[in-house]
Amino acid sequence: MPASEADKRSTEVNYVNQLIYTNSRVEALIDELIASSATPPIIVLQSDEGPFPVGTGTDDPSFDWRVAPSKLLQEKMGILNAYYLPGKEKDAIYPTITPVNSFRLIFNLYFKAHVELLPDRSYAYVGNRPYDLVDVTNEVSYDSTEGP
Repeated sequence: MPASEADKRSTEVNYVNQLIYTNSRVEALIDELIASSATPPIIVLQSDEGPFPVGTGTDDPSFDWRVAPSKLLQEKMGILNAYYLPGKEKDAIYPTITPVNSFRLIFNLYFKAHVELLPDRSYAYVGNRPYDLVDVTNEVSYDSTEGP
């Protein structure tokens, strides 16, 4: 669709339309992976961060996440973290898992790797300094089966 068409719609409508399209493509890919694999595949879908909350100034590179209210942090830190783990119990992935442990746990479950799990923590950066991190785990903690 041309940008001029997208400009006629709200950000929310464009986002939902993009999400519907993306979901249909991802679902088709997953169906194809499962159907065409001789050995059931391990599938991990994961995003690195949530959206910048609309209209809050958090999309400004100098925004200091240390001063963000918990609700904004929860929106920004809420991520897609979905697993297809054939032959494993549904509760093999614990509710508070963070990406730091996704592959560690998978390696342990499937390959007996005995990799130590790390603390499940969430960090935000400070202003324009992406390597100056602040621990926001307590502000964003929730059961990942329920969402933020």
